[in-house]
Order: sequence, then structure tokens, then C-alpha cells
Amino acid sequence: MRKTISVSINHLSKKYDIQVSDSLDKIINETTVFEKHSKIFILTDSNVADLYLESVVKMIRKNTDKEEIYSYIFEAGEKNKNLQTVKEIYEDMVKVGIDRSSIIVNLGGGVVTDMGGYAASTFLRGVPFINISTTLEGMVDASVGGKTGVNLDHNKNYIGTFTQPKAVFIDVSMLKTLPHRVLVQGYAEVLKHGIVADEQYFDDASRIPFIEMSIDQQIEIIASSIKIKSQVVEQDELESSYRKILNFGHTIGHVVESLSLETDDSLYHGEAVSIGMIAEAKICELSGMIDSKTFNKIEQSIINSGLPSRFKLTISSEDIYDLLISDKKNSNGVIKWTLLTGIGEAVVNVMIDKKFVMTAIEYIL
Repeated sequence: MRKTISVSINHLSKKYDIQVSDSLDKIINETTVFEKHSKIFILTDSNVADLYLESVVKMIRKNTDKEEIYSYIFEAGEKNKNLQTVKEIYEDMVKVGIDRSSIIVNLGGGVVTDMGGYAASTFLRGVPFINISTTLEGMVDASVGGKTGVNLDHNKNYIGTFTQPKAVFIDVSMLKTLPHRVLVQGYAEVLKHGIVADEQYFDDASRIPFIEMSIDQQIEIIASSIKIKSQVVEQDELESSYRKILNFGHTIGHVVESLSLETDDSLYHGEAVSIGMIAEAKICELSGMIDSKTFNKIEQSIINSGLPSRFKLTISSEDIYDLLISDKKNSNGVIKWTLLTGIGEAVVNVMIDKKFVMTAIEYIL
């Protein structure tokens, strides 16, 4: 059993710890997070439930004195991250008597932690929750920072709150059960953290593929990624300015992801973000913000990590641009970009000539 790395998060609204280890049982044994709560409500999806729900319930029973443990399982998939599913979660919470002395456990990847955090933060005006992340994307991104939300039709995360969890538990051994494609897509967020905030970390993360790392190396790379994101979020919890650097790759990435959901071959979030990062790095190159060497380094690192670099859909660049205009991060039809002046150096609220954007979109098609 390896050591547990604890990352302390100090937000204005709440302080909590993220525990990174290779043993969830050890984390639960050592935590005090369940002590003051009468009931535990575990939210998970159909994929994760088959793998981990029974064992997690056993761990909680073994390591705490809690008897009232309930669970709700929804059908896995981004298509179910919506208000209808949240309504069904609310109804089940009412049925089993969840109140503000209870605690919600979101067990799963980004869809589970996003939607579970939203359901917890809005039910009875707020029930405490923790995240147990089971995907790489969830570990380094979705479960950290307090963003919760659901989709409105094909509009990503249009409905949500900023609400911090009570704790985050990460067991890297859970990654062994992920399909290869699901594991790899999560690495997009790892690379993004280096690209926008820490060039040395980007170089370290680019050195060898994640699947070839030892458990100790994986724990270190995940913990370091969390530290980078937490340092950003601590400075701007509600995303008024600086935190927007974490949106790099997501302006075009969200459009790519939404369009792919309408096909029979939809992209995972990280895959869409990887394509978005290449397009947005290309905007930086075309506009003179970075040189060609820097762009090539970013693109090659993404490709070497096994992530996609092109969007394989027959669509015009003009149609994609029209969808960009409607992004929720924009105001009055003006796209405000998060872009780069170098690796580890991001700037926010940048307005760019449309011709650079169109050329960059054509580059990824």
C-alpha cells in the first residue's frame, strides 16, 4: 500500500481535503467526514454500481457506525445528465428521508460528481456531499473546484451552482477497471493544467503515457494536477477572472462535444477538449501570441497521449462559429477567449479576429 497524499483546499466558502491513495478502504478508515451525519445517500451510475457500489457500502459500514446507507443508480451516460434525472434523484431522497443532517456520496466520474453535486446543493437548499472519483477526468478536474451542473438539451452545464464538497476521495487503483479510451480521455485535463499554469508539470506529464506509469507516479501526477487546479481556484472561486484560465480548450471543445452527441460516435469530454486545445492553440499561433515551436509541442503532446486531434464530422467552420457565439461564457455575442502567451502562461477575456478563429476551426476539421 502506497502513501496517501493529502491536498488541502482553502476556499473562501469552505476548507476541505482531497485524499489521493491506492486504497479507498484506508481513506475511509482514517476519515472523520461521516461522523456527524445521520444518513448516507450514495449516488452512482449503472456502470460504476456494478463495479464498486457493494464494496464501497461495505467499507463505510466496516469503518463507521453508520447503518442507514441508501443508494440511487441512474443509467450511465452524458445524455442522462439533465434535470429529469435530478428530479428522480430528489424524489428518491424524499422517499428515504434525506435531510440536512445527511450526507451525499457521489461515486463515479464527472457526470456523477457534476450532477450529484448539483442535486445535493439544491435539495433542501443544500445537503453536504463528498466525491469519490472513479475516472481520471473526475479525479483531476470534475470533482475539484466546486462547479456542479447539468446540461440543458445540448447546452453543456447551463444549469449549476458553485458549491464545494466536504471532501474528495481518490483511489487510483480504480482506474484499472476503466476502458482504455475512457482512461486516456481524462488525460486531456492533466495536460491542460500544465499548458495553462505550469510548464515543468506539462513536460513531466508529457514524458511518458499515463498507462505506462507506476502507481506511485500516477499518484504523484494526479496529486500535482489537483494542486495546480486548487491553486487557481483558491484565487478566484467563483470564476470572475483568473479561474477562467481553466477554460482553455473548452470554448471550441464544448461545441465539438455537443455536436458529437448528436451522432452515433459521440466524443468523451476529454477528447473534445483535446481537439479544442489544438484549435485554440492554433488561434494563438495564427495571431502571434505563441510561436510555431510552442504550438507543435502542445499538439504533439496531445497526440502522443493517445488523444484525438481532429473532429471527424462533416460540418462547415461557419456553422461551428455560429455555435461558438451562443456559448454561455460570452456576452453580447462577443467571444471572450482563454488563450496562451506560452506554455504555463494563459490570459483570459481575449477578443480575437474572426479570421484566425475560422482558420483554426478549419485546421481541426
